[in-house]
Amino acid sequence: MSLVRTLGKVAMGIIVAKGVEKITGRRRGGSGLGGLISGLMGGNNSNSGGIGNLLKGLSGKGGGGGLGSILNSFSGDTQNNNNANNESRSKNDFGNLFNDALQGKEAQASEDDEKKAEIILRAMIHAAKADGHLDDEEKRKITEHLDDISEEEANFVRQELQAPLDTQGLIKSIPKGMEEQAYLMSLLVINLDSKEEAQYLDQLAKGLNISPQVSNQIHEKLGALQLYN
Repeated sequence: MSLVRTLGKVAMGIIVAKGVEKITGRRRGGSGLGGLISGLMGGNNSNSGGIGNLLKGLSGKGGGGGLGSILNSFSGDTQNNNNANNESRSKNDFGNLFNDALQGKEAQASEDDEKKAEIILRAMIHAAKADGHLDDEEKRKITEHLDDISEEEANFVRQELQAPLDTQGLIKSIPKGMEEQAYLMSLLVINLDSKEEAQYLDQLAKGLNISPQVSNQIHEKLGALQLYN
């Protein structure tokens, strides 16, 4: 079972189903993830657009670090990376594997990488339910690109989609060092246009011991409205 590959497919499905406003930059007072993608791809390109360029920006294929680079920047491991293995690690860390998965590449993932993918998958699917509306059409968009994954992987995604929202259970399942990554990927699929979504993120941040300052930094990184003044 390769949940890293599945994560790439589900991430795009959830973003399309739930995160359209943030991706296209249609947010109040900010450029949103659309602006972030433009920066990752090396500037403003008036000819850019569509899901292909979105995928390029998220995966780093356009020359930037992609979403995987942002994931790495909020990894609990980053403070321990000042060692002789930095160069080799940078080629095989989870962020790069995730970028590869977004591009549809086969990821050479370790057992630890698969566990991280499972945590982030669960975090994103939980976040997609935060507004209380995950209808059949949204579920279809989330799962429509899962045709070439194993039945075990597909069943995992379906079970998570059908399961009730369990914020405390999710919080307890997130290991030390992944708190900020799980929060970031949750925010990625939330538009923050409802009280329920704001309350969910507040509960998630507090449960994961993420300070208001760090939460605001993550929101700023994704061009999202901040929760805290």
